Formats: sequence, C-alpha cells, structure tokens
Amino acid sequence: MAAVLLAAVIIERHKPLIWGVERSSVATLVLWPAEPLERVFKDSQPARVGEPLRFSCVRNEYEGRMFGLRSSADVKGVRLEVSEPRSASGASIPASCAKAFFVGSIPLSRNTPLTPVEELERSAPYEVPDPLLEVEVVDLKAGVTQPCYYRVHVPPDAEPGEYKGYVRAVAADGSSAEMEIALAVHPVTLPSKRSLYVTNWFSVENIAKACGAELWSEAFWSCFEEWVAMMSEYRQNVFWVPLDTVKVFKRGGSYEFDFSVFHRYVEILLKHGADLIEITHVAGFTKWGGSEIKLRSFRVTREDGSVAEEPGEAVLPHLLRALEAHLREKGWLKKTVIHIADEPTEDGIEGWRRVSRFVREHAPSLRRIDAVETTGFGKDLEVWVPTLHHYDQWMEEYEEARKEGAELWFYTCLNPVGRYPNRFLDYPLIKTRILHWINYAFGLRGFLHWGYNWWWRDPFGEPNPDLPPGDTHIAYPGKGGRPLPSLRLEAMRDGLEDYELLKLLEEEIVKVKQELGGKALELPFERRALELCRRVVPSITGYARKPGELLAVREQVIREILELRKRPLALVLTEPPEWKAIERGPVMVLVRGVCEEGCEVEVNGKQVPVRNGYFATYTGLDQAARVVVRVKKGESEKVLERRFTVRG
Repeated sequence: MAAVLLAAVIIERHKPLIWGVERSSVATLVLWPAEPLERVFKDSQPARVGEPLRFSCVRNEYEGRMFGLRSSADVKGVRLEVSEPRSASGASIPASCAKAFFVGSIPLSRNTPLTPVEELERSAPYEVPDPLLEVEVVDLKAGVTQPCYYRVHVPPDAEPGEYKGYVRAVAADGSSAEMEIALAVHPVTLPSKRSLYVTNWFSVENIAKACGAELWSEAFWSCFEEWVAMMSEYRQNVFWVPLDTVKVFKRGGSYEFDFSVFHRYVEILLKHGADLIEITHVAGFTKWGGSEIKLRSFRVTREDGSVAEEPGEAVLPHLLRALEAHLREKGWLKKTVIHIADEPTEDGIEGWRRVSRFVREHAPSLRRIDAVETTGFGKDLEVWVPTLHHYDQWMEEYEEARKEGAELWFYTCLNPVGRYPNRFLDYPLIKTRILHWINYAFGLRGFLHWGYNWWWRDPFGEPNPDLPPGDTHIAYPGKGGRPLPSLRLEAMRDGLEDYELLKLLEEEIVKVKQELGGKALELPFERRALELCRRVVPSITGYARKPGELLAVREQVIREILELRKRPLALVLTEPPEWKAIERGPVMVLVRGVCEEGCEVEVNGKQVPVRNGYFATYTGLDQAARVVVRVKKGESEKVLERRFTVRG
C-alpha cells in the first residue's frame, strides 16, 4: 500500500511531463485558409480555422492560394504534406499535381511612391511574402505565422466533380495540424495555346551567376533551360535574345558571323513553346528622354585573335543582313521581332525613326518592336508597346495607329503607379492579376515587363531603393541557381488563364453563331466575353479592387461557356452593353437575339415574335435592374440574364 501511495505522489509531482517533455513546451499547430489573392503575413492571426481551402478550377489550369501556419510554442523541423485530391466517384488528381510551399518574406522599408494609402496592401516598413521556397522543413517561433501556399494543376483529362484532399503540417516532435482541400473541377478545358504575347526580359548573366556557371558553358545551358521552362510554365511565350549571341569576326576587310550560340539559344526557346523571339536593341539613347541616339558597338575578333570594339555603323549593315538570312534559312523569320532603341520620347522620336529606317534598309523582312514613350511612329514601327498609363492618356492616337496597321501591346515597369495596376511588392495581388483583364478589355495583343530576374544585391533582401519595390524581379534564384516563382508570378499566370477563359467564351459563341447561321453571323454576339470582362475593368484605373468581384465574373464566364452548349441554342445582344452604367430615367434597352427554329422568346415577361430564328425588341429593367430573356423549345428552356448598374 505504501508503494502505491509513493507512486501516486511521484505521478502527481510529474503531471506536466509527457515522455520527458513538459506539456507547456509541446507545440499546438494550427492551419487556416486565406481568402483568394489574400497574402498571409508573419503577424497574421489565425482566421477561419477549420474551414477548407476551396478552389474552383477548369481543367488544364493552375490554382493556388495562401494559408497560414502558426505554433503556440517554438517547434523545429516542420514539414508540409499534401494528399492526392479524390472525388466521391473515385477519380483522383495525381499527387504530383499538388504541392504546398513555405513562402519567404522580403523586407520593405518604403512603399511605391505617388501611391495613395488605399491602393497599397500595407504601409512600410513590413515584410511581404513573395518567393515560393524550395525548403522542405522550417522551424517555427511561438506566435509567429509562417506564410504558406498551396497550388494544384488540374490535368486536361481530369474528371469533372468535387475533389477532397488535405494539407498537413507535421513537426519533428510529432505535433501536427491538418486542413481540408476542397476542389471543384468544371467540365471546361483551358487551351494549352497562348493567345496573348507575354515577355519578361531576363538577365542571362544573372542566371549564370546564380548557377555558378560560366556564360555559354554546358552547365549554363542546363540551368538556362530550367529558367526558360519555368517561364513557359507560367505562360510566357515571347523571349528576348541578346544580339551578342551572334559572334562577330573580321577576316581581311569583311565581317563573318558565328550563329552557333544564337542557334542553341533559340532552339531551347522553341522547345519550350516560344511563339515569338525578340532580338535586343541595336541602339540606345545617351540619356533617358533625350534626343541623342547611338548605334551600339560590337566586340569583334580579328584574324590575329585580338578583340576590339567596333562601331555599329560598320558592323550592323552586315550583321542585320546575315541575321535575316539565317532566320529565313531556319524558318524563324516570321516569328522574330527586333528592338530599335528603348523608350523613345517625343524629344527622341526623329532619331529613333532614322535608326529604325536604317534597320529596315538592311533587314527589310524583320518586324520592329519597342517599348515607347510617345506616339507618331508611322510605318517605322510594327509593334507599338506603350506604358499602360500612356495608352490610357493617349488612347486616341494609339488606336488611330492600330487602324493604320500597328499591333498594340502595353508594358509596365517602374510606371505606372498611383491608381494604376502594377506588380509591385506592396500592391495587392489583384493588381497583378488584373493586368491581363486589361489586355482583353482593350484588345491589347501583348504584355512586356523588363524585370524577370534583374535583382539588386540580394534577391531576397531589401529591394533596390531607386526603383519601386519588386520592379526588378518576379522570380528568385534557388538552390543551384534553379528558378523559384513568386506569389506575383502566380497571380500573373492566373490573369493569363483568365484571359484564355475569356477567349474560350468568345470562341464558343462563334461556334454557336456558325451552327445557327443566317442572322447570327451578322451581329457581334461574341462581344459577350468583352461585356463580362468590362464588368471587372470598366476603365484602366476603375478596375475591381475586391478579388471576390473578379472571381464572381470568372465563375460566370465558366457558367456561360457551359450554358452555350445546352439546348436550345440562343444568343443575346443588348444596347447598351451590360458593363456600361445607365443613367436613371427612363431606361430603355434594345434587345436583339438569335435562336434555333421553333423557339418561343420572352423578354422581361413580354412575348417577342421570332422570325427565321431572329428576334428584336426594347425593354425597361426589372426590379433587380435586369433584362431576362427566356427561350423555350418544347420541354427545354434557356434563361439569359443581363444585369445593369443604374446611376442616379
């Protein structure tokens, strides 16, 4: 009996101990989901604990979202595990398609200048999560949130339905936490093709440095291909090619050119889906905004092995002719563009046009492209790439150039700021995603940014103080120089996928028009995709700031793609279009539509005659500010709604 009492005393005295560890030091881990496009910071508090991380996907697209991980005590060796998402029918998405990342944070001591506080995600100083790290385990400090990110790629052949999975955090001491993944997969497949031209300029020197490899060595080529592969995975399809990849030799009084490096470089780009290759600039301005422009010089190897700089005036006439001939021989000429000189302004346009004509004289089949800071290039430029704010401010002139045959893109860099969207570190992620809704809304065929990997001293450290934070790079160097993506790059890809969904809706409408024929072919019903897009981007600075608004329209795009395929076939066009706000009193909307033969049509409760599959009427709005069109054929009915905003 005494022994039993002694044992009870010992147990009571050591109650806080479990297997030699004090209970107070045992970590309690917690996971929680962020909202779409929401960043989780180190000081973020747990919210929505117990809720699943939800996704709505189409096939052949990537979807991702942040989540938070926090511990009640210091804990070491925490890793993330993900399961294979499965549906109730037994279908699954391979585990290789789902991954969870720890997210690194970048210190910011200042915000983007000239930007209202309400347009920033936070006011500096703070640390902003951005790089998706490749580390397998982290140590957690008590009460400090670790930002994390879950990403899934839905295969093109995935069975539609609701999938469930989990992400789990497990520490070395055995403590763990789990969060459900809920994935809705719609029976729509995103095309693999890229309908939009996208280029991010990159530094081959920084790639070589990150890899610890000599430029153009075998080690470099291996690393370079990894970077190109990641760019392609994120839907980049335009890649710049340094003119210095063509080696210049001088034999007697004539020049010779070695295209072996150029050839290998371009072959890698084409292997990874390049739709355009862009040759770097042949000239430059002596100062930004100035009028003096100079052709670049070239390193020329002479017969005795010596190397000397020779002026572009001497080298370029021969190089341009040889380049065009090589591109034609390889079958690459039609997918190549060449830069003249970066960012000509009004003061420098005459000099720029002189150099552009020089290039045209010696390489007449090469299309010319440049990021421009003015208008008035006439026929001396095929692809005009104004900054977003200049396109906004000088839209009439740029659109006039388009009517005369110019192709229009836009670019962002350290500008624009303020209420304009851009992809700076301190801007909400929706501002990055919205860029490609702007591409669709204004019919701009491409997007350019200079800063893929032009990081400053430390890619993970304080950004370059002379530029807006994050302007220099949207990717990071990982172990062995391998590329790491970022939250901003993820948001950019989401925007590019949104663009393709809008294009898919447009294409599906065209298919229905062709099937219906007759009057359907005469009216621009495919404008419906633009209407939905303009609900998100009614103007370049008047875009949706709340992610939920963008995602609601995205879901409607998906629904309408699916509805188009259902019987009875029907299309509707309104004037004004849905995205335009209507002034109150009285409101009249013109409604025109087409449908299958034998259909009955009702518009806001009014029966409308159908002649040869065509109907037209006018109407006011119902109490919910809608136009509701009901198309019936036998037992089948289709309802098409248009929702309007009424001011006043």
